[in-house]
Amino acid sequence: MDTSASLRPKLTSGGRSPGFKQITVARPYGDRRRGADLLAGRWMFGGHSIDVGSHGHPFSVSLPSERFADWIHSFDWLADLLSVPGGEAKAGQLVAQWADAFAGSNAFVFAPDLLARRTLHWGVMLSTLTDAHGVLAGRYSAQMRLLRRDTARVSDGLAQLRARASLVIYGARLSEKGETLLARALDSLDEEIALQILADGGHVSRSPMATLDALDALLAADAVLQATNLEGSRALDRAIDRMLPMIATLRHTDGGLGVFHGGHEGDPARITALLKSRSGSPQPFAFGPHTGYHRLEAGETVVLVDLAGVPARPFDLEAHLAPLAMEISTAEGRLLVNCGWHPQAAPAWRRPVRASAAHSTLTLADRSPGHILDDGFLADALGPAIAQEPENVRARRKEQSSGIWLESSHDGYKADHGLVHRRRLFVGESGDDVRGEDSLFVPLGAVPVSRDTVPFALRFHFHPDVRVSLAQDMSSALLVQKGRAGWRFRTDGGPLAVEPSVYLGSGARPLKCQQLVITGQALGDGDGQGRENRVRWSLRRLKGRSA
Repeated sequence: MDTSASLRPKLTSGGRSPGFKQITVARPYGDRRRGADLLAGRWMFGGHSIDVGSHGHPFSVSLPSERFADWIHSFDWLADLLSVPGGEAKAGQLVAQWADAFAGSNAFVFAPDLLARRTLHWGVMLSTLTDAHGVLAGRYSAQMRLLRRDTARVSDGLAQLRARASLVIYGARLSEKGETLLARALDSLDEEIALQILADGGHVSRSPMATLDALDALLAADAVLQATNLEGSRALDRAIDRMLPMIATLRHTDGGLGVFHGGHEGDPARITALLKSRSGSPQPFAFGPHTGYHRLEAGETVVLVDLAGVPARPFDLEAHLAPLAMEISTAEGRLLVNCGWHPQAAPAWRRPVRASAAHSTLTLADRSPGHILDDGFLADALGPAIAQEPENVRARRKEQSSGIWLESSHDGYKADHGLVHRRRLFVGESGDDVRGEDSLFVPLGAVPVSRDTVPFALRFHFHPDVRVSLAQDMSSALLVQKGRAGWRFRTDGGPLAVEPSVYLGSGARPLKCQQLVITGQALGDGDGQGRENRVRWSLRRLKGRSA
């Protein structure tokens, strides 16, 4: 993709640039390995790479894809570069080179969503760059005027939250006449917080990664406010205080996040850095009543379960149709997973991983409980929104000395097949014993839609670090985690089969993995008690077993 500046008219700063306060803001976490690559001129994203050398820059060359260009011009890489020795000087050069190359009103480079991301990074890191009162300051001011004008055009969701946070940072940094702008920006950010941050600290999209990215944006605004000795708002402060323990709730034993609703694991070091942004150690919740996740933690085992419906439009564009989906991690890392999604992955994977079959849950009649807009006028207008969603997702939890019990259900298959999916889970106090029961039943007092049988598949996707070996009895399997820890999977349903799967939760490249699949034929008028409509299963750690 050619994004060179030769085709663009100049975008001037519009006269004398306003002055900015000299402040010091703690740098956000950056990945030093990626930073070293950038310093050497190696730019890698989404499976593509360009090498411009240590003295070159990527702003005047043809880029591999639009997504690659989006990453380049967002400056999402800036914190990585600043994390390595010599990165600050290089960052100053790159910003100046970008400003020279893209002083024009380029529709792509100055698109509102991209503008919001770039100005957020620049606003936080302005004081770390060598050109803080030259080209950068002037271009930053010019872009902020564009953002102020085009805020209403920024997409709903995270992009809008970033835009409001960027405006707060700009108002706080201005040395003259910033008070009025800051007051308006804080009011605007408060409105967006009320819309997007739920009472338990989760993001309205129900994506763990979106929650983390939203926290990152709010912490950036808060850090600049503190550095300028300005008081923020109570809504901002309370949102951050709520979000920190929610991130801890959605975290696995390896330090990464659960891969639900368009999210991926994330960088454990970045997550740790954000959690340490305030004094104290945020403690996880047992469940988030608004975000809809339950955390069952016992011994060294963590089970995360998705127990809520689809978020309201327009926050459903990444939502998954997989109620009751679960993930399990142990002392050795991730054991049971969902397929996940990574923003650097090939776009062709984006839709398939939103289906129930890409999750560790039950699928009835080979379809998800709901569907995504495919084509037509609505799809053109709304994007890949959820057209029909699973209803009445319920959960009941009980904690005893012996362990944690969780019973949940949803009505997503009721309209078409008259059946409710119920999942019962038990995690023993040691964490070495996880048991489950999945059943399909006609609700009490309801009339069966049909008395015919309906095929179902109960899927258990395992992390790429797990090797699955099916036993000859076709009702159990040995799971070896990272070549060390052994687990035994058993079921009274079947047949049980090992099938290939993919994992996109850790990077751009899909990783091969395995899944256990239990198939059956459910009775359309079943009560969930017979073997046709009920599958019991268990996961038990094998003591002293290694591979």
